[in-house]
Amino acid sequence: MTKCFLTIVGYCTLMRKVLNHFAPRSLSGFIWKSAFFCVLIFGWHVLVTRQILRDADHTMTDMALESLFIGTPFVFLFMLGSWQQVSAIRALTKRAYYDPLSKVFNRQTFIGRLKRALPKSRTGLLLLMDVDHFKRINDQYGHAAGDRCIEAIGHRLNWHLRLEDLAGRIGGEEFAVFLADVSEEHGKTVAVRLGQPVSFTDPSAKEHLTVTLSVGAVWAQSDVSFEKQLVAADDALYVAKSLGRAQLRFADGSEAIALSSQSELTSEDYAGVERRTNSKIELAARQ
Repeated sequence: MTKCFLTIVGYCTLMRKVLNHFAPRSLSGFIWKSAFFCVLIFGWHVLVTRQILRDADHTMTDMALESLFIGTPFVFLFMLGSWQQVSAIRALTKRAYYDPLSKVFNRQTFIGRLKRALPKSRTGLLLLMDVDHFKRINDQYGHAAGDRCIEAIGHRLNWHLRLEDLAGRIGGEEFAVFLADVSEEHGKTVAVRLGQPVSFTDPSAKEHLTVTLSVGAVWAQSDVSFEKQLVAADDALYVAKSLGRAQLRFADGSEAIALSSQSELTSEDYAGVERRTNSKIELAARQ
């Protein structure tokens, strides 16, 4: 398997062994049956363009069929991919799935992945995070400073979350996070640490700035609709914003948790967790 092949087909497809059933499904179409017949009987070289499955999505790639006789006839299927095609796939994947500024999922992708993840998670935690007084940052320091703030939050989420977790930018300064299969104690710890104040640098004045976050949270329930859980988290966020900001509020009405002390996640908080970085951004199209 070459890097080109893996990029075209997608690592999730390989990991889930969908390729074991790739050829039989391909042979079901009339065009493919005709192509294999011509290659096998007449020894023709056939080049076709086929829509293949890549990470649960579809993409077009060229395939070549060649016949080979070693005692019994064989038909070899070659997937043709250039580095230009690979680069185009990567660029389109980023554009389709990710917010270009924060490098986390865009709203559409996050919502779609969350809908699939909620029924599978036994004890998940859904967070909605909003930057406090974000408009002041844009008005006082300019939109470039606001962009640095969004980038800093995205970097924190990409660096600290596990591969099975989800993170997305669902609004201008609003982010959503889903922590999959976490205990109540662990989930609260991670939620508090993710909601700590965020520091960044104003690119024009080189001034060091810090903003606080308000967070609304709801414990995921597989028997409750996706829409209701999202509304519950949003209501909790509204309460956090209304009652002083810089705090974590749960939809169950439990006591608020202040988000004020500067700290980052430690290895003890997420021991043994594989972090996702921007260099592995294509791996985030994994679910």
